[in-house]
Amino acid sequence: MGPMRVFSNLDLDGKAPVRAHANRGSRGPQGVISTRMKKIQRIVIPIAVVAIGVALFFLGRMFYLILTGQ
Repeated sequence: MGPMRVFSNLDLDGKAPVRAHANRGSRGPQGVISTRMKKIQRIVIPIAVVAIGVALFFLGRMFYLILTGQ
């Protein structure tokens, strides 16, 4: 077994038969995002989830402090 990769293979066609591939238009697959965008989403989504969690925590803390009069 080789070294562990950070990302899995994002080529969804892989060894699948041609009939199972995404519809291909004149400019490439239709309705399928590029592997570059998939890699970007794998980085951006966790950051966004953590940022939303931190924002909700501070919003809740602000309401708590207002309601308790501190």
